[in-house]
Amino acid sequence: MSGGRQRVVVEHPRARQARVTRWSVARDIGEQTELGELFVRSLVRAQLRQALRAAGIVLVIVAGGPLLLAGVPGAARLRLLGLPASWLLLALCVQPVWIATAFWQVRRAERIEEEFARVVERS
Repeated sequence: MSGGRQRVVVEHPRARQARVTRWSVARDIGEQTELGELFVRSLVRAQLRQALRAAGIVLVIVAGGPLLLAGVPGAARLRLLGLPASWLLLALCVQPVWIATAFWQVRRAERIEEEFARVVERS
């Protein structure tokens, strides 16, 4: 550059900022942009689907016991080991499945959150 002339770049401030700053999902979520809201909604939907699956399993098990007892003639009066069959059904079938489903639900919800966190950190 001879004669004291200097080259000047003229650009919009947002264009410069776009070149300098790197896009990230975390920033979109923090700034509550439309894209950030979309990511958060997808997380909430995934967790809701998982919760509904778990609730469906529990509902089938809890409703299935009384329906089984009502549908089989004489099942309500049936006794095993001196205990009513309905009590054994609750203690040995419903409770363990309910507890196992709860643990499964928590693990799946945590896995969904970890996947979401990996996506956010990767960007």
